[in-house]
Amino acid sequence: MDFLSFYWRDVLDIALVTLLLYRILLLIRGTRAFSALIGLVVLEGKVQLGDMMKGGVVLDARISRELLLTIFFPNTALHDGAVIIRKGRIAAAGCILPLAQMDRQNFGTRHRAALGATEVSDATVIVVSEERGEVSVASKGHLAVMPDAEQLKETLNNVIEH
Repeated sequence: MDFLSFYWRDVLDIALVTLLLYRILLLIRGTRAFSALIGLVVLEGKVQLGDMMKGGVVLDARISRELLLTIFFPNTALHDGAVIIRKGRIAAAGCILPLAQMDRQNFGTRHRAALGATEVSDATVIVVSEERGEVSVASKGHLAVMPDAEQLKETLNNVIEH
């Protein structure tokens, strides 16, 4: 993937927000707020995701924890869609991703969207799921659950290096 203009602090912000969303999930599990907290963050590779951005809101904004938390805050206009990161910036939010074409009965819509995006591009997608209370990373049509913060950090580091 071509992440030459991706700054390490941006990756850390994404990882920190992902981990924060995950920790909030653990804290609110079993409450009404639990079903509203989600997150889909798409790290664009060499294949541009213009078609996926059409249904969202173009932002071209600097990555920050505050902006990502605002986007993923429940009941906001951009809450339900994906955030697309392009060249170290938040290119768009509220984006609708294509669903995976394969029959994947064990996955909900969010996971199928993450897999679908990676089937049609070289993107990597981070999924924060309230149903499962976990963080996963989708790449090349495969989904891997991140058991802890260290694994997520290592996986994102591998994405940046390749």
